[in-house]
Amino acid sequence: MKNVAPYLKALIAALVAGLGVIGSALALDGALSPQDFVAAAIAFLVALAAVFAVPNQIPPEPPA
Repeated sequence: MKNVAPYLKALIAALVAGLGVIGSALALDGALSPQDFVAAAIAFLVALAAVFAVPNQIPPEPPA
């Protein structure tokens, strides 16, 4: 699971961003246009790149 965690974190964030755009477009008028799909794809790719680029940091040990 340690080897998959950085990729899984980025994929989940990208899915949430893309589905968030689709959900908000559906809430506005109940239909999806090609522009909505482009916006969802852009949000997906930006979130994927942004979350994947941030390194996972090991939390510091508490003082003894």
